[in-house]
Amino acid sequence: MTPHYVQEGTDPALTGGGTDTLSCQCGQALIEAYDPRAFLAVTIRCGACGTITETPPLPAGAIPPAPLLAAEDTPGVRTVTAALAAGGGVASRAEVQRITGLYSPRTPPSNVYAFTDALLDDAQADFERLTGAALPDTPAAFKDGLAAHALAWSVRHLRERLRAGDWACLESQATSIACVTVAGFRHFVATWSVHPLFPAMVATAGDRGFSAHGLALFAAAHCLLQQRNRVGFPAPVLGRLAHVRLGTSPTQSVPVLTKVFDRFEVPWGRPWDPASLRSAVREAIESEQGRINLLHPGVLLLSPGAAMTGFDEALIQAVQSAMQAIGRRHPGLMAAVPVVLRLLPGPRPQAVQFGYGLFPIHNQHFRNETALS
Repeated sequence: MTPHYVQEGTDPALTGGGTDTLSCQCGQALIEAYDPRAFLAVTIRCGACGTITETPPLPAGAIPPAPLLAAEDTPGVRTVTAALAAGGGVASRAEVQRITGLYSPRTPPSNVYAFTDALLDDAQADFERLTGAALPDTPAAFKDGLAAHALAWSVRHLRERLRAGDWACLESQATSIACVTVAGFRHFVATWSVHPLFPAMVATAGDRGFSAHGLALFAAAHCLLQQRNRVGFPAPVLGRLAHVRLGTSPTQSVPVLTKVFDRFEVPWGRPWDPASLRSAVREAIESEQGRINLLHPGVLLLSPGAAMTGFDEALIQAVQSAMQAIGRRHPGLMAAVPVVLRLLPGPRPQAVQFGYGLFPIHNQHFRNETALS
């Protein structure tokens, strides 16, 4: 067995953030402040007796540390103790690959959703299986029903449209939103259901009725991972996931925090024009200084929900304008990132193509002056 670390002398090869000590069988300390969750399948050759000790892999169902570094395959002599970043971890390359496979989303083989009673039955069954509750009854009216529970109203509305016979997914704002909500839920289940934290994802998205806002964080995480970013999920708090972490370097990461930007959302929002949209975006960014600042750097995820045609492009331009105008005043903000659920026409009127839109706008004045974890 080739060791990842070769200890020289009596000083520990590594130090972490735990409370234990990992020692060789001869009694020499190999890792001080040892936390087994932070040192995964890593091998260390003892500087006293030459024995190679291997730490355990990540246990089933455990959450990997973030950031997670890959130990070099070639052994390195450690004459000075190497310390991990706070909250971070180190693992063998084989263990990193295993964890990546375990925690990666599964992109569905097709993004086409044809709306039939069978598809709606499957969506309802998925909801009941995942939540342990019946799909709520909602008012039939667009505004009231959508506000009560987005997924439940969407299933109800589409069943009514199916009974009408002559209908199309993109026939109206109400039907389009119903289609994107059901397709988004089905896509979410197919993408994340194998993830060990899927119950917490369900609880988080379910708090918003599996609306676009409820799914925004997981849509963004999927897109970021597809773009080969390092994304980690923190431990759930009260069974919910408040954010994800985005790796910015081998040893650092920042939180990606969601902001519900619903001022212009259909069917409740105000009319908009480029000027009012720019003003609202600046206000939204500046309102987050308590969560994102130089002491707590991060990425702001903007979730606008459903909007009129042309809004997505105008929103991107408004965020670009805002970052140019106020980015210097917010050096702890790495980027503002609009995320939307999108529909395109499908192969027939009762089908759509579903996808995500993620549009990172970086802050050129971002300063990473703190040790991030």
